[in-house]
Amino acid sequence: MVESISEAVIRQYATDESFRRGEEYYRNGAVVSAWRRGDLLQAAVEGSEPEPYLIRITLDGGGVAGAFCSCPYDWGGWCKHIVATLLLCLRQPEQIDERRPLAAVLADLDREQIQTILLHLVERDPFLAEVIEREAASGKTAPTREAEGRHREKSGPERRAGVDTRDVRRQVRDALHGLDYMRASEAYWYVGGVVGDVDSVLEQAWAFVRTGDGRSALAVLEAITDEYVRGWTDLDDSEGELSDFFGRLGAAWSEALLTADLTREERESWVERLEDWANEVEDYGVDDAFDGPITAAREGWDDPAVRAMLRGEATTDDECAEGDPADARLNVLERQGRFEELLNLARATGRDQRYATMLARLGRTREAVRFGLEQLTTAEDALALARALRERDQIEDAARIGEHGLTLEGPKGSLAEWLRDLAAGAGMRELALRAAVIAFQESPNLPSYLRVEELAGADWLGYRARLLDRLRTIRTYYPAGPLEVLLHEKDIDGAIAVVEESASPDLIEQVAVAAIEARPEWVIRTCRREAEAIMDAGKSQYYDRAAQWLAHAASAYRADGRTGEFQGYLSELIARHARKYRLVPLLQKLKAA
Repeated sequence: MVESISEAVIRQYATDESFRRGEEYYRNGAVVSAWRRGDLLQAAVEGSEPEPYLIRITLDGGGVAGAFCSCPYDWGGWCKHIVATLLLCLRQPEQIDERRPLAAVLADLDREQIQTILLHLVERDPFLAEVIEREAASGKTAPTREAEGRHREKSGPERRAGVDTRDVRRQVRDALHGLDYMRASEAYWYVGGVVGDVDSVLEQAWAFVRTGDGRSALAVLEAITDEYVRGWTDLDDSEGELSDFFGRLGAAWSEALLTADLTREERESWVERLEDWANEVEDYGVDDAFDGPITAAREGWDDPAVRAMLRGEATTDDECAEGDPADARLNVLERQGRFEELLNLARATGRDQRYATMLARLGRTREAVRFGLEQLTTAEDALALARALRERDQIEDAARIGEHGLTLEGPKGSLAEWLRDLAAGAGMRELALRAAVIAFQESPNLPSYLRVEELAGADWLGYRARLLDRLRTIRTYYPAGPLEVLLHEKDIDGAIAVVEESASPDLIEQVAVAAIEARPEWVIRTCRREAEAIMDAGKSQYYDRAAQWLAHAASAYRADGRTGEFQGYLSELIARHARKYRLVPLLQKLKAA
């Protein structure tokens, strides 16, 4: 809930820059209005556009369950507008306007009034008609076996939307030949963009799949595949981006084939077509891209083994892989509301995570929890189930599964971070603290460190000593996180030890600036080394950077009472590099400072 929001929580999910800007927005009154309806917090925040950005924050018994902003920010974490809104909640909760939950408002209305409101909304936004129609058709509850049977009886040939396959082919050809005017050495750098363009065309097929129009999806896929197989080898696939596309293509084929209501003869025809494409690409190292679609076309839904699994009477040892027909079947079954068959197939094919999360989503909480505790084997699977339980507002059960997940195999960082925040929001301090320590150990960084401090409270000194002792023993290729903790604690020697082993120049500079007063000799030695490497190599484009290193060295000489020695060093450098006309003025400027 709102009460569980703290500055440490906000910092955890925002970059330093987003937090800084968000605080500015909050102080400047950019949050023009904020209101809460039950578990939904909304706000309008002024930004760079004429209209305010709209914020939507979902709350539950575990705190912030989700946050959305209408701004275009896409740099990871919460944007400054979300930060500003949450800071308002934290520091000025009285500014949040409490409104009745929408369910309570609607409960006061009769059927005719609700119908009138819906019709007025559709008049203002005609696209809502499609949403309402879809929701009315699907309902909110899981269908019974009888309803599932009726669904299958109705699923004859799907409505064919207008598909202009000539336009689809043109789009793929344009993408593949968009680099023809470039030299090969130039085109190499833009291959990823080509694949992205073809992925956009593939999304047209997925749109048909999602609406149940399998035949239209197949028409689009045939056009894409035919053109792509014909033209992809003309481009440089050194990075594997072009061949990777076949995996995504195969996944779409599998679901389209299983969504369309095809006759046996039609399926056999597609098998032949897919095998032809598979034969064309296998010489280029693409060996299994069409295996899933071919199997899906051969078996359809009437294969005896498939039917037995759908009834819960058989199992298979198939491994889960991208484009695997079992995964495609599960997706189609879910889309069609055939939940019991989905559960049977998930169990039969060993998709334990899918089975458990579907139980949770269907409201079969006890079964989901029992299965999770007994059968799930990885922290990742436990996190998926815990999230599904939280979506059903089963906070205690979600925490129980999350806690169990901390004992399972695999990386635990994501689970530990998620569980830490859920447990803290739900008032489960001991569990939150345990998860926070694991989260920090798996991914040591300053926000995680501060979260442990916040949760530890009066016990912080003991936890601090343990975390820092562990931090000093970590050797990693990505030392930025440990460094920011060590510098926060002013452990200069620890920070120096980290960057001495492996660090980028930017991180070394960060430590050098912090160490000027405490370890001037190390700063002098390090900064001279970095500057001289640039100057001796004659890298004129980096001379400004060399001068910056020398400026840090000058500060360290000054802190150590050796300013005269630095002046002598600069004179030697000017003499040594006298012919480097772009460097000498920079050195002379330092000497005059």
